[in-house]
Formats: sequence, C-alpha cells, structure tokens
Amino acid sequence: MKRKVITGIVVLLSTFFLFYILFFQHEFTKTIHLPLPILTVTEQFKNPENLQKWFAPFDIGGPVSFDSSSKKINSGEYKLQIKDQSLYSSLLIYSNSKKEKQFIISALPDTTKNSITSLSIIYKSSYFKKWFGQDDLIKNALTSFTDFHEYIEDSKRVYGYEIKPVKVVDTLFLFERRTVQQADKRQAMKSIFENLIAYAAKNSMGYTGNRIFYSQKTGDNITLFASIGITREIAIPENISVEVKRMPFEKKLLEATYQGTFGESGKVFTALEKFITDHYLATMGIPYQKFISDGYDFADDQVVQMKVYYPIL
Repeated sequence: MKRKVITGIVVLLSTFFLFYILFFQHEFTKTIHLPLPILTVTEQFKNPENLQKWFAPFDIGGPVSFDSSSKKINSGEYKLQIKDQSLYSSLLIYSNSKKEKQFIISALPDTTKNSITSLSIIYKSSYFKKWFGQDDLIKNALTSFTDFHEYIEDSKRVYGYEIKPVKVVDTLFLFERRTVQQADKRQAMKSIFENLIAYAAKNSMGYTGNRIFYSQKTGDNITLFASIGITREIAIPENISVEVKRMPFEKKLLEATYQGTFGESGKVFTALEKFITDHYLATMGIPYQKFISDGYDFADDQVVQMKVYYPIL
C-alpha cells in the first residue's frame, strides 16, 4: 500500500513536471545594451516603416504593405502590429496564418553609463520550446532583436546614407557669396566657380581641384556660398568679391556620401540633421557639399557624386 502511494506521488509529480515543462507559459526576457541615447533607440520600434527595416521577415526586400492608422505591417502570411505604445515601450502583436504571439519591447537608460540604453524583449513560451526549438514567430523575433544592435549602428540602413565622423584636412579656401533669384541659380553657380578659379590662377594661389558649395533659400531669392581649395594665401583688396577662408586643421566633421540627382541632394542634409539630433551632437557651422563629380554646372536632374559635411563640436 505504501509503495502504491509513493508510486502515485512520483507519477503525479512527474506528470506535473512534464506539464510544467511542456505546456506552462513562462515569461522570458532578453536584453541588449546599445551605445545610443534612449529616444534614438525607441524611435525604431514606434512605427511600421522603421520596423520594416530590421524585423524579420519584413526586412528581406519582399513586397510589404503598411496600414498607418492601425500601425500594422504585412508581408505574405506575416503581420506585425504596434499596440499599447508608451514613451519607452511598445507591445508588438506578431502573427502568421497559424498563430499569434505578443512581444513587449522596453528600453531603459543605463544610469551608470552616459548615452547607453538597455533594450529588452519580453515574451512567453514554455521551457521545452526554449530548450528544444522555438516556433518561427519567436525565432524571427529573437533573431531580429539580436540583429538590432548591428542595424541601429548602420547609418545607411537607419538614415539612408553612410554617415561617419572625420576631421578637416583641407584648410585653405577661396570663397565667394552671391544672392540671386532662384531661377538664376544654375548660371550664378557656374559664374561664381569660374570667377574663383580664374582669380586663383591669376594670382598663383594653387587651386587644388576641391569645390565646395552650399545654398540658402529666402523667398524667391537664393544665397550661394562657393569655395575652392587653394594652397597659397594672399592679401585680397576689400573691393574684390572673393576672400580667403580657413577651417581649423582636424576640426570635427560629420561626412555623408551622396550619389543621386543634384536637385534631390537636400535629402542628405536632412539625414545629417536627424543624425545630429538623434545622437545629441552640437553643430558649430553651416553644412556644405564637396563635389566629387567633375564640373560645377549641374542641372537639378543631373546625377552627381558628392560628400556632404556638417561641422560639429
């Protein structure tokens, strides 16, 4: 009788243990640490357009549709919806044709380290599935979460352009500024560069071939800022429209690479400004573009290559 009781208890405990391992849902958390401010991190899981860049399988380049009103993204049988959003967390409802899973993504600033964010994904599963193989929804979510670290540090994926810090190498420039009507921008740009190059040649100032440019619109007018690299400085009379400018050697710059139509190049300036805001950087001057393509007389629909720079502290 005693043996039967013991056997029964063992069977009962074994059954409970198997049920606990096989079917009981436990909460699991996975955390990564990112060297970025918390708002920069959390922005990436607050709208479907950002999630599509890094969450599998929406990131593989297949057809994807968005529903902005419900914050939902669809690709084939997979759907992902953002719900119960707060400043530092979001609930993601992830589903396919067979099942649905919920994932909480939560961020906290690391108070012991400046500009470090602790990002966690919280989900429910059984120990058996965790040990012996998760379903595709959990597997996709965890793989995406692990790869998020690589994604968030890839400026081209996040901002659309490769952005990196560099230091000033060329320091001496011949500069001219001119305000014209916007309709005359192209001709005025050509005229300024021709004037700078001719002045440098006449005065043996050592034109290096570097051409940098920036413009600011005000109503119907546009102010053009153009410079060419030179190797020799001279005293320039006050009545001459050109002047010599210097940039401090090894001053910090953000550099972005652009290739596209000249008329669309403003997008890279916007990306740089977003990068600066997201990383809490401080600027110390106006941005400018350095032409890699030959020439300086570009139509808005002409494809050009350039480097775009933003001085920072």
